[in-house]
Amino acid sequence: MLRRDKWLIRLRWYAILGLFSGVILLKSIALGPPSSVDAMALVGFVLVGLNLSYLAYASAKQQFGKSNLVVLLNLQMVMDLILLTILIYLTGSAESPLSFFYVFHIILASIIFPGGFSYLYSLLVVLLYSGLLLLEQSSYVGHICFFNDFHLMTDSRIVLGIWFIFVVTMMVSAYLAQNVTERHRRVRDKLEAANLKLQEINETKTTFFRYASHEMKAPIATIQSTLMVIEDILGSEADERVINMLNRAIGRTSETIGMLKDLADLTYGNFQEQQNFEKLSLRTLLEDLVTDVKPNSDRKHQTLTFNAAELPFDYFGDTNALGKVFKNLLSNAIRYTEESGNIQVSLETVDANYVVKVADDGPGIPESEQTNIFKEFYRTPTARKLISEGTGLGLSIVMRMVELHGGDIQVDSQEGKGSTFTVLLPLKEEL
Repeated sequence: MLRRDKWLIRLRWYAILGLFSGVILLKSIALGPPSSVDAMALVGFVLVGLNLSYLAYASAKQQFGKSNLVVLLNLQMVMDLILLTILIYLTGSAESPLSFFYVFHIILASIIFPGGFSYLYSLLVVLLYSGLLLLEQSSYVGHICFFNDFHLMTDSRIVLGIWFIFVVTMMVSAYLAQNVTERHRRVRDKLEAANLKLQEINETKTTFFRYASHEMKAPIATIQSTLMVIEDILGSEADERVINMLNRAIGRTSETIGMLKDLADLTYGNFQEQQNFEKLSLRTLLEDLVTDVKPNSDRKHQTLTFNAAELPFDYFGDTNALGKVFKNLLSNAIRYTEESGNIQVSLETVDANYVVKVADDGPGIPESEQTNIFKEFYRTPTARKLISEGTGLGLSIVMRMVELHGGDIQVDSQEGKGSTFTVLLPLKEEL
């Protein structure tokens, strides 16, 4: 707002210069009553004094509250309109071409002030101009016949004066249009440059994550295998403290490998550039995933079932990405469901979507935490209590991959009564 105030003060100097140039022109061609021309010059000096006071105030006070700036700017605009109305009166009121200068103030109001200020200034302009005409028609003020009794086109002086006003109007309009356009262009260029820089930084981060997760996973897996071999060699005869330390070390390496895997999946954020869409069968994909994780549910004596109609459920998508989505949901269901629990996976067509549901009768998710579970690195207190391992990236990755397929994921859960995750994939041939 302070920059806009200084810009308005600078524009006013141009207006003052134009006013005095007009006065000099009128005197040189002897157009208009001398008293009116002198009064116009006096208005110019008043405008100079006001602009100097505005400039001094703006320069002396380095910091303004927004409300104070708005008041100051409105005061300047209103005073300018009043002085312009006086100039219009001095140049013939309804006959004066200066009335077109009201347009500049409405344009300035729309640039300087947010919201509907330009409409308020339009109303003020109408009131000032209408009031001036009404005062003259009611004979409260006398009419100044600026152009005497000559027809406009029979006196070259009048034509020259109107031409001068026309030129000024066109030049000021061009300046305002160019100034606003240039400001918007500079802002747009800055935003585009910043966006390009952010894209480069994001690409560098993604490349680093890919490289780090890929290069670190192999040596950590080797360390884990070595620890497991050492544990087997030592057997049960080793010191209990050594066995505990080995178990903790093996657990930590497993957690680190899981984190690296999640980071690798997280770099799938530029999925749209590396997508591999193809025609696939959702039914076959889910059946294979259920078969793969079945041994894990059997170890906990859980009942894992898959229900779907005897249809292929053809879909155009990325097999790798969808596999990560459903495997994550199945792994979470098995991990957080207690011994002898039930897990149900279903696939059906509802309206224009394929609907995949993964339901369990585990501990459930409190309603207050359900809005946060898809955020990166977030884990519910219940999840941290049951399973200490985990990065909190799984569900955020799931949501990202589902959304990149144009789908949606929802959760329906009650604390102590289990959870149901629903994935909706739109029925369309291509994305």
